[in-house]
Amino acid sequence: MKKLFLLMIPALAALMSCSDGSSEDPSEDPNRAGKDPEMVIDMLPETRSIVLTQEQRAFVGKNTDFSFNLFRAISQMPEGKKSSIVSPISVTYVLGMLNDGASGNTAKEITSVVGFGEGKTQAVNDFCKKLIDEAPKTDPSVTLEIANIVIGNDYRHVGFEPQYEWDMQDYYRAEITNLDFSQKTETLAEVNGWCNDKTHGMIPEILKESELKANALLLLMNAIYFKATWTEKFDPADTRDKTFTTEGGQTLSLPMMHRKALAQYSENDFCTMLNLPYGSGDKWSMKVLLPREGKTVDDVIASLNAESWQQLRYSGWGPIVDIEIPRFKTTFETNLIEPLSALGAPTMFMPSVAEFPNICSNYKKDIYVFLMKQKAAIEVDEEGTKASAVTVAGLVDSAGGPWGIEKPMNVDFHANRPFVYVIQEASSGVIFFLGTYRGE
Repeated sequence: MKKLFLLMIPALAALMSCSDGSSEDPSEDPNRAGKDPEMVIDMLPETRSIVLTQEQRAFVGKNTDFSFNLFRAISQMPEGKKSSIVSPISVTYVLGMLNDGASGNTAKEITSVVGFGEGKTQAVNDFCKKLIDEAPKTDPSVTLEIANIVIGNDYRHVGFEPQYEWDMQDYYRAEITNLDFSQKTETLAEVNGWCNDKTHGMIPEILKESELKANALLLLMNAIYFKATWTEKFDPADTRDKTFTTEGGQTLSLPMMHRKALAQYSENDFCTMLNLPYGSGDKWSMKVLLPREGKTVDDVIASLNAESWQQLRYSGWGPIVDIEIPRFKTTFETNLIEPLSALGAPTMFMPSVAEFPNICSNYKKDIYVFLMKQKAAIEVDEEGTKASAVTVAGLVDSAGGPWGIEKPMNVDFHANRPFVYVIQEASSGVIFFLGTYRGE
């Protein structure tokens, strides 16, 4: 069992030193005068790191750029102007499953846009397998479930290439099944039932009747479910209704959670950032990015890339932070065809141009992606966070600034206006969820 120094705010104080790799003795902290550093308790389970190859670590950096670029593109769409949540790694999984059956320019575009570079099909598969096998085991006190499914259309007598079926089961742990898409009621019940089951009821429906084509060849889906308690929970007795001001100047009364903590904190010209750890404290966290006065959520999103995120992520801890953050829920749905096309992968959506010869044994040509969307949800309260995302792709044939500046010793972090948040696994650096809260 891991030993935790018992301080005024024990979990955040001791565990923040774990998250940035520091070996500094917490008893040397000048803010801890009069505290007893020798009091320890065994209370948190041991965590495990995801061990990545050098190539995979380079990919994480590129995929971080993809995550921010995708989120930036979605934020510029009409639906992105409301509170939002996106899982870029869920999109990566669906793109990986598509890529395994792709060739030519289609494959080059997919591997390039997710960050691996052209023609790296095996590398994408290996990375997805690594995450699906190891990410759920990083912290026993955090629940992470990743599920994939490939559904062929019995109405079109779809058969799968043996190699594709093997890859889906081996690298993606995917279920392989067939349904009759012409029987819409039954098929939608199965598809949406899978979605509801894999997200523990957070996303009960991913497809509507109008979105299921009887002549489609297949559906690919990924679902991610995340549930974690804060390392140091908020006391519900400290939650008060307070004023939240939207970017349009409207004032709302929202339940604001509150506590003080010795926390990881950074600031730059665009925002201040607070790290709120989950579970054992050194693997999973939510990072809340609060725009500075005069800046907007879109300004913060525009400033983020892999390099600036690395600087922000590894900034130190130290100030005592007075934290106020709203209790909130968000459900968000977005079409992914436009943003993925804009990011450099349009070919897979083009009839007679897309190349997917390695998926179906009896359909080799003129297959393209006619549907690609994601639905995600999040709930944040005093206990912690639940978040889920489902990404679906449908295929048919054409016949059918400087970070880490000097910090004050005591700071206020009052998220009483719109903000950005990121849920990330620390040992790999992979971003699982990105969102904004704007007061809706």
